[in-house]
Amino acid sequence: MIAKNLRFFILTFLCIVMSQRIFPQPEAGQKSPDPKAIPLFSRLHTLSIHVQDTVTQDSVFRFLADKLKLPVYYNPVKYGNRKYAGVYAGNLVLEPCGPYSNFSYASKDFEAIFFGLTFEPSKSIALSADGLTDRKVNYESGDSYIYIKDPVICGDNITISFMDKGTGKAEDKRITDSLLTEMTKDALDEPGIEYVKEILIGYKDNYNLTKWKELISPDKLINNKIWDKNDLPEFHFSKSGIKEVQSITFKVKSLERARQYLLRNNLYGDFINNRIILNKTKTFGLQICLYE
Repeated sequence: MIAKNLRFFILTFLCIVMSQRIFPQPEAGQKSPDPKAIPLFSRLHTLSIHVQDTVTQDSVFRFLADKLKLPVYYNPVKYGNRKYAGVYAGNLVLEPCGPYSNFSYASKDFEAIFFGLTFEPSKSIALSADGLTDRKVNYESGDSYIYIKDPVICGDNITISFMDKGTGKAEDKRITDSLLTEMTKDALDEPGIEYVKEILIGYKDNYNLTKWKELISPDKLINNKIWDKNDLPEFHFSKSGIKEVQSITFKVKSLERARQYLLRNNLYGDFINNRIILNKTKTFGLQICLYE
């Protein structure tokens, strides 16, 4: 009987020791992780382009697909008075959509503007929502989405949201991988776009910029101007009169080849800081740059 109890005691002791090794307990005084050390984003899935009317929506879509030779992510569809379509730009979807009569834009007379940034959450919608709460960022959320409602960071000409495709992620990756393969084919009569290299964000004031810094933490802004994160285009920040997505820059295979293509198609605008700027009268007012 004594031997049996001794064996039971030894086994119980060993179980306790092993559980402490496998599931270590926090030491007294140990700080819990800083919520801002947990990233909110994994990648930027979609950059939407808002338009003034459905005719412009169709024209912008055709420009992106036919002139810039970006493969179609999904064909035009209409919901109510709005039209939507998507093209794949190598690392994100560009989505011309609208018109949105319920939005109050800072720019009144535009044909098309870059507008909505839709990210995928780093881990889950729930954890990103917790992270926004910890950062004191106002938002609205559901099981698969988050819409940031904070007027310090959104409004004017920009929205920010999160979307989790859930079980549709695998199919989405299959589609984008197929479109990426299509983009790598070396066709002659095209600008040779590879992916979106940079997105220029206009910030209104230092309070707006500080909110962006809190949003991207634990990442930091390089020289207070550049957010460079794996799986994302570089985000550059520039002081502006309004909150907005000012421009995008595509990485191209050859700048000279792109220049020749743009000249043939009457799309060439200017050459500044080793970048080609497309003619904005041909891009519906969108500022689009090319860089090698």
